[in-house]
Amino acid sequence: MTAESQSIFAEYYEGAPFVDRFQTDSELAVDVVIPVIHTNELWRANLLSIYREIPVNRLILGDGGCIDGSIDIAREFPRVEVLDHRDFTSLGYSIRHLIEAIRTEWFVYLHSDVYLPPGWFAAMCARRKDYDWFECDQRITVLAEYPLETPNVERAFSGSQMGRKAAFEKVTPLVDDDYLYRNEDIILAKLVTRAGFRYGKASDTFHFHQVMLKPSRWRRNVQRVDIHLDISRDEEIRAHDTFARGIIKYLSPTETSPGVRDSVTSAILRLVEIGGTTHEDFRGWVRRTNPEWLSVVGKRGPSASSELIGTYLIAIGRMCRDFGPWWTMKHAMRRIAQLVTFQRKAT
Repeated sequence: MTAESQSIFAEYYEGAPFVDRFQTDSELAVDVVIPVIHTNELWRANLLSIYREIPVNRLILGDGGCIDGSIDIAREFPRVEVLDHRDFTSLGYSIRHLIEAIRTEWFVYLHSDVYLPPGWFAAMCARRKDYDWFECDQRITVLAEYPLETPNVERAFSGSQMGRKAAFEKVTPLVDDDYLYRNEDIILAKLVTRAGFRYGKASDTFHFHQVMLKPSRWRRNVQRVDIHLDISRDEEIRAHDTFARGIIKYLSPTETSPGVRDSVTSAILRLVEIGGTTHEDFRGWVRRTNPEWLSVVGKRGPSASSELIGTYLIAIGRMCRDFGPWWTMKHAMRRIAQLVTFQRKAT
């Protein structure tokens, strides 16, 4: 990102005018399908990007029982059709009916939380000669407000602070033009305390601290953002259960990558751990549904365990780099122990 370029967040909120590409490129028009239960505060901006970028023949929404005003906002746009999918249980069944409603030769399937950049449609159309169903790369933008749990953490963590100037009379002469950078919270708090003054935290207010890519003369690109959700037990069971059963029902193990097969095994492991199923019940379902998977979900012995533990060891190295050795070892060793236990009980 250059200093002159606009942040994607500014683009999200700039209030762009409505542009209907169908009016100028109707010969390229395609149906666009989006299943909807809820969206986010950028839904209107996302729709503006869709109509600006794609010559929309029809925007077909699958209403799975919308719990917010997403349908009303979408109806402000032209050529919108809403299909009643409120009686459907799964996203897959909604997608099926959306695709069956398409009238154009080509169509676009989008999630409601997707914003399209300029040039997206042209680039995708250029690949139609190569593929019949294809996707593109992603860039993730994170808008999530969450509390940083620091009240009982010794480190200061700066961002908004107040101080008495007298407390720094013996501190500022100690600060040279050298190493105080992104560690000033720790050092200043300790130096003030050493000088005989008090340091503390006000727990009855807070500030919003923005974490996003900013122009810099130093290269500090964001490679990954991890958000840990506080998920209910019912939702965690639903997520793991539908993931594992969906892969097993519709695909064979040979059609999936080692990473997907490991994810299926991990999902089953977690389901058993939180009481969503038992090893015996799940293996019985696999036997009835797609017994090809029995050799994966029921593997035992050195080869199976070694393969999966090897995958975890690679992940351990990455976690150690990102979170430090103590957190990593405590987390990883617990998961490996669970994995070995699962493999032993699976058959």
